[in-house]
Amino acid sequence: MPFASTDTYYLGLDLSTQQLKCLAINQALQIVHSETVEFDKELPHYESRKGVYVNGDVIDCPVLMWIEAIDLVFKKYVKAQFPLSQVHAISGSCQQHGSVYWSEEGEALLEKLQDKSSGSLIDHLDSSAFSRQTAPNWQDHSTGAQCKELESIVGGPGKLAELTGSRAHFRFTGPQILKVVETEGATYKKTARIMLVSNFLASVFCGKFVGLEEADSCGMNLYDIPSRKLNDKLLQFIDSKSDGQDGLLQKLGGEPMECKTPTPVGKIARYFADVYKLNPECSIFPMTGDNLATICSLPLQSNDVLISLGTSTTVLLVTDQYHTSPNYHMFTHPTIPDHYMGMICYCNGSLAREKVRDQLENDKSWTKFNDAVMDDSLDTSDELGIYFPFGEIVPSVSATYKKVKFDKSTGQITSTVSNFDNARHDAKNIVESQALSCRARISPLLNAVSDPSPKDKNLTVTFDYDTNVPLSEYTCKRPKRVFFVGGASKNDAIVKKFAQVLGATEGNYRLDTPNSCALGGCFIAMWSDAFVSKRTNLPFDQFLNKNFPWDSLDFVCQSQTAQWENYNKMLVPLSRLEAMLD
Repeated sequence: MPFASTDTYYLGLDLSTQQLKCLAINQALQIVHSETVEFDKELPHYESRKGVYVNGDVIDCPVLMWIEAIDLVFKKYVKAQFPLSQVHAISGSCQQHGSVYWSEEGEALLEKLQDKSSGSLIDHLDSSAFSRQTAPNWQDHSTGAQCKELESIVGGPGKLAELTGSRAHFRFTGPQILKVVETEGATYKKTARIMLVSNFLASVFCGKFVGLEEADSCGMNLYDIPSRKLNDKLLQFIDSKSDGQDGLLQKLGGEPMECKTPTPVGKIARYFADVYKLNPECSIFPMTGDNLATICSLPLQSNDVLISLGTSTTVLLVTDQYHTSPNYHMFTHPTIPDHYMGMICYCNGSLAREKVRDQLENDKSWTKFNDAVMDDSLDTSDELGIYFPFGEIVPSVSATYKKVKFDKSTGQITSTVSNFDNARHDAKNIVESQALSCRARISPLLNAVSDPSPKDKNLTVTFDYDTNVPLSEYTCKRPKRVFFVGGASKNDAIVKKFAQVLGATEGNYRLDTPNSCALGGCFIAMWSDAFVSKRTNLPFDQFLNKNFPWDSLDFVCQSQTAQWENYNKMLVPLSRLEAMLD
């Protein structure tokens, strides 16, 4: 397509596991161009498989492959005759939790990109720039011992979650760094700077070392979110293992940049201006993690929820409540001050529903399943089921099935049953139970929209680490809006049942988001540039709500208060049912 000579453009990159995508939008927030580099296919000499190297539990990515991919994606833009000189700002998204290890020579080599340059990036940033040639990938699960060490030093998984937003996880950067310290001491000694993938990518574009971005730093198990600084006790523990070398705080480049007001981390390095004709005044704004960029691709405000209905179910929400649990994650919001992103991941999503569907029909269609889900005459009001063909994260239990009947007046379980009357009951019950679990977990992160019901104060519920909480705390909170994405979001019955249970006060929306991470980077770049240049004084969420192309969303339905209230009585039996699980 032709590109207007008067347009202003903004780029958003997404450095994911298997590809590098670069998206361009114009000032109307319309996607005008996109290019992708597929690592395995287009950079085969690295011999990666799905973008990684797998050696047992160890899963790594070659850093130089990313360097070459940056050149390749811009060559594609040049080939498409895209006017890179009209790009005003760049930001982006990167796979979370990865860590890049620069050598002592790395900074000087990187800064050469600020000189008049030619050739390729790999000519400037070769293997000598890095003390470790690979970056741990989020799929790595080799740090079990280190996770236990970090949790133990602060008082257990609950305390680590309270401090850093999450309990220790294999993929998180803190355990990964600790493993390098303990098993690759010589490599750690030669390391001058450790970066997340997000500030690594920003550093390449600027031609200088760029500090950690605060929101993405919450995926390290090292950043003390309430104190807004790296945790001294955790840093000192890792330092105690490093044989008197430079402290980890120094290797990380100091404290992360707080997400308060947008601040450029630099201008585009001269290399990109000379080789690809990017505007030398193009601003680079902090990159962030992929899930964090996803919430910036939509006009999400406080109390809004994004639900991805895929093979697994992922819930992201914007909140001003810092409420932690070892079963989910909290991050500082990358663009809205004094707000957070909550992230809840379930293993049992579409595949669990498909197993129930297959009991109803042999042709893999969803007609009978959907009819059952939306059949108001099908009485399941005293039934509840747990359908976990796979081990679950929330609640943390092994694969299991359990079906019960309960007393609707008290919520107490009255009997456990092998089966309900027929598989139509299971179709309705599995969707309701999945939606109820989401509702139970997001409630502590939402603001109350009504006064708590006095009659519910005598009943208590327990979900995960929130024990014996008055039911009234769960029956006065509703999300403002819910946005549905993922494969199953195309299923009206599933989405509408979720909408009934969750009870959004301002509507439910659906959209297809194949470019959400890169698009979030575009929106961050555009808003940041406008804010810094004083073309807007609106906060990010208000700016995006005002300018967002709402016609790209499908309005599904308005949640009905009466339907939402009907599900209040199912929270108590869900709490009791989960207490019965092993």
